[in-house]
Amino acid sequence: MNKDLFFKYGRIIIPLLFIFTLIINLSLGSVKIPLIEIFKSLFSDSQTHFLIWNLRFPRILMGIISGAGLAVVGSVFQTIMKNPLVDPYLIGTSAGAGFGAVLAIYIAASFYKYFSITLFSFFFSFLASFLTILLARRKGIIPITHLILSGVLISTTFSSGTILLINFSRRNITNAYVWLFGSLSGITFNDLIIPSISVIAFFVFSLLKSKELDTIAIGEEEAKILGVEVEREKWIFYLFGAFVISTIVSKVGIIGFVGLIIPHAARILTGSKHKYSLIGSFLLGGVFLSFSDTIARTIVSPIEIPIGVITSFIGAPLMFVLLKRGVSK
Repeated sequence: MNKDLFFKYGRIIIPLLFIFTLIINLSLGSVKIPLIEIFKSLFSDSQTHFLIWNLRFPRILMGIISGAGLAVVGSVFQTIMKNPLVDPYLIGTSAGAGFGAVLAIYIAASFYKYFSITLFSFFFSFLASFLTILLARRKGIIPITHLILSGVLISTTFSSGTILLINFSRRNITNAYVWLFGSLSGITFNDLIIPSISVIAFFVFSLLKSKELDTIAIGEEEAKILGVEVEREKWIFYLFGAFVISTIVSKVGIIGFVGLIIPHAARILTGSKHKYSLIGSFLLGGVFLSFSDTIARTIVSPIEIPIGVITSFIGAPLMFVLLKRGVSK
């Protein structure tokens, strides 16, 4: 098949897959609901209406927003770091955000709780990313092996700090384990507000900067010749991306591999131009995480598996495949 025709079909299939997944996820759960009942619930105040629109729908939306955010940030980070194995999870951004969230609970910041969690998450997510890049960078480049090893070191450090805070706290912060393993349980519409705004803002900003990202992907020297302020653009994306990750992690915890595998899948289906691949990453990320959450809450129902376990179970083998195929070439 002609490559351009393949990409054209890919750009059609992804939105259809997104809609299909949304409908199926509303139907599946500990209580299976027929599609016709979902439609009827729109016009009634039945128990089914409450189950779908007050419990499942906010959770599904959070899965979509979180997956989309992780995937788009991952895609942008891979471009600006010129490294196909960059992922907010692998470079320590998520672990730093999780540590910040638990630390905010531990010290019981006096100002409004959610914003204190988000601010602490943002600071430590950026700090973790900065330390990973600092450790991995060699003569202006970031070798894949150095990046992975540095990311593991920083992630392990912050994850260990999170566990220590949980275990030594005199307060009851057992729910803080959500930041270690990830969960969409108990999500309400209010929880969606800040993550949705940050993810959509970053997505739109990245689309507006898609030409600059395309130029940086070709080469930094070429980008500078064409008038792109490469270092300035990088730091804007680092800061903005870290903030997006902090708003996601502060609500759903650490979820790995979405930002690694989804950008690659999007590029395969839509092509390498960012105006297409970013949209593909946004939609596929939402599909992947939302569907992973459906698996997490149904596979051994009524017991719920942490969503991070599901994404890692799927993502780890795919990362191995990427390494074997030599995506660094």
